[in-house]
Amino acid sequence: IMGGCCCGLQGHGTHLAHSTTEPLLRDSEREAVSAILKFLDSDSSGIRTLSEDKLQSLYTLSFSDNVDLQKSAALCFSEISETWHEPVDIHFLEPIIHLLLSEDVDIQKAASLALSNLALKGPAENKSTIVKAGALPPLILLLTKDDPEVQCNACGCITTLATTDSNKKDIVSNGAINPLLKLSHVNDSRVQRNAAGALLNLTHIESNRQELVQTGAVPVFVRLLESRDVDVQFYCAAAISNLAVHDSHRRVIVGYGNGKAIRVLVSLMKSNSDKVKCQACLAIRNLASDEANQGKIAESGGLEALVPLLSSKDIDTVTAAVAALRNLSIRRGNEIPIVQSGSLPQLSRLLSLQECPEIQCHAAGTLRNLAAEDQYTPIMESGCLLALAERLRDSQHVSGDVLSEASAALAVMASHVVARKQMMLLYGGNFHKVLLKLTESPYKEVQYNCAGIIGHLAMNEEYHAPLLEEDPSAIGFLLGFMQHDDVSFVHLALWIMAQFSNGSKKTKQMMRKSILLDKIMDLRTRTHSLEISQLADAAFNNLKQDLGDSSF
Repeated sequence: IMGGCCCGLQGHGTHLAHSTTEPLLRDSEREAVSAILKFLDSDSSGIRTLSEDKLQSLYTLSFSDNVDLQKSAALCFSEISETWHEPVDIHFLEPIIHLLLSEDVDIQKAASLALSNLALKGPAENKSTIVKAGALPPLILLLTKDDPEVQCNACGCITTLATTDSNKKDIVSNGAINPLLKLSHVNDSRVQRNAAGALLNLTHIESNRQELVQTGAVPVFVRLLESRDVDVQFYCAAAISNLAVHDSHRRVIVGYGNGKAIRVLVSLMKSNSDKVKCQACLAIRNLASDEANQGKIAESGGLEALVPLLSSKDIDTVTAAVAALRNLSIRRGNEIPIVQSGSLPQLSRLLSLQECPEIQCHAAGTLRNLAAEDQYTPIMESGCLLALAERLRDSQHVSGDVLSEASAALAVMASHVVARKQMMLLYGGNFHKVLLKLTESPYKEVQYNCAGIIGHLAMNEEYHAPLLEEDPSAIGFLLGFMQHDDVSFVHLALWIMAQFSNGSKKTKQMMRKSILLDKIMDLRTRTHSLEISQLADAAFNNLKQDLGDSSF
């Protein structure tokens, strides 16, 4: 967030102390006034450039004992800064920083405006240079002044300076948090807006978050969520979202006002502003990382507020909403309200957003959580199972993360007999070919998940023939898994073998004709975990049944 400035100062033609104070001026001051007047008069429009001699003249005026001359220098700097886009050095900044220390309010206004413009309109390096020049202590001191224009300009400058990580740390170490929190209580909306923006920027690094929470920032942010100013709502929702990445901070946020933050954030998800809705969703998402909060959010109407946002035209809002829904779906007891909220058709649609893999991941993750709570039927009826399968079938155009999430969701679904039946009917009964192909995916999780689905399908004897006889065959990936470096893949292969070995005599004969039996016997004799040895023994013994020992 970049800070805005508040005070409008006189533009070109800024009054310089000249005629009325001339008899009191030193020769150097008189020459400086003359030089600056000529400088201003000679370039009435466009971008000004400041030569070393003109800068020296401003030095003379800035460090004069004459307040009018100081004021003239401050006004000149503020005017120059309006169109200044060049890097500045410490030598350039020294007179401005000196002017910040003046007790004259007009000088404070002009000097703080000049510095804010140089930070905001100049190149990024100006922000670091301003801090290195020692501007933070006087700027933070100006936060404590009574004049709203001075407060606003100082806040705006600090907000802009706080867009770089190194400055964020320096701002906090120089004691800016308390003055900024106090300014959040003022009635001037401009000051309040800039103070909230500065505090938000400070939350972007972990080292500042703890200090903000300990200093009492949470009640301030929660209170300002109810501001009528959209920008303040946005800043504070974003700040709460940043703080809520840490579990101890989440407890403080939810503990204040008996969960007031949740209630207000839920109401902000119905805001007319897309950016406010988006940040409210992000804050809810982070707060929903805790199971206790998942119930509170649902009880506060969070689900009803989230579902309409899944169809928002703003992609960031959709991303935030589906991420929040995913977290809420983790809690047992939320699955039925989520299904009843009408979200499943939206999740099916979101799975097809090929250009938004993050949204697809969250949609698939939500369905996985719902499937884990036995919501198989509504998932199938809403078209979500087919939408998940489509991601696997179109694997060449789908990211690894989406494939992983979609296959994980289907693996959970496959534990249900009705879901398995629907899977085997997909694509004219050829979905198993999609799965077999993905057991050779470059993504390890996808290999594992798709093999797990095949293992569940193998629980139904009617699926043994297509899985073992057709090309590609399950035998190929099982051989690979049984020789895998990762013991979990060996374990999975043996579990799948156990499903096949529980089948008919014909199935056992098909497996006997392969070299799988040799691999099982090898696993029985090699040193493995007890569980793997037991699985190998079980598969071997099952295959012996009905075939007789002579077959081996």
